[in-house]
Amino acid sequence: MKKLILGIIIGGSLTTLIAAGVENYVVNKNTAEVETYQNVRIFTDSKPIKEYEYLGTVKAHIALTGYYSEIRGILIKNAIKKYPNAEGLIIKDDVADVIKFK
Repeated sequence: MKKLILGIIIGGSLTTLIAAGVENYVVNKNTAEVETYQNVRIFTDSKPIKEYEYLGTVKAHIALTGYYSEIRGILIKNAIKKYPNAEGLIIKDDVADVIKFK
């Protein structure tokens, strides 16, 4: 009987400790879901919260129309060509930092 009570107390204590360590995710006004194109996550004038490794920088040298979608497409193409393991782009104007998540 003592072992049963001790087991219940220990189990309850462990459950309480584990539950106290879990944080609730809070959605803020600046929280968003990013779009993915060709399996690359696109962060425009923003940065991911999750830790990442910087792989390099790519440029969109020539864009015929200057539309964002064209520049984004060129940046994705250049990033995949130069860094095949790219998982994301942090785009600022016609330049993008290529990243891989840890």
